[in-house]
Amino acid sequence: MTFLEKLEKAITDEWKAYHFYKELKTKTNNPLFLEFIEEPMQDEKKHYEMFQYLHYLLTGNYYENEQEKVKFTTFKEGVLMALKDELEAADFYRDMLFELPNQQAYQPLFTAMTDEMNHATRFSTIYNSLK
Repeated sequence: MTFLEKLEKAITDEWKAYHFYKELKTKTNNPLFLEFIEEPMQDEKKHYEMFQYLHYLLTGNYYENEQEKVKFTTFKEGVLMALKDELEAADFYRDMLFELPNQQAYQPLFTAMTDEMNHATRFSTIYNSLK
């Protein structure tokens, strides 16, 4: 997979995560959980925008991503899915850092990678309190 293909996957994944977390928030009324989901939700939107801009810088076009939604049945299932997705995303962005086509790609990838690790901690905290 080329760097550009990985970037396009990242764009799709960030869009999907934003909408997933937006839906996940409707499944709880716990104020702490709502707060812990809000920040990742906003970060995913920020990552989507940063990656779209990077795609534009590299190609001259924005990427028309697939707009699929994440399906889950319970809040606990959704939180576990989010935790796993965040850990995978952090690894994915770390690996992309080794393939940078230019220096402009560093900041969005490093920001997203570190944010995803923070998100994983938040979702882990929620998940562990549900047991």
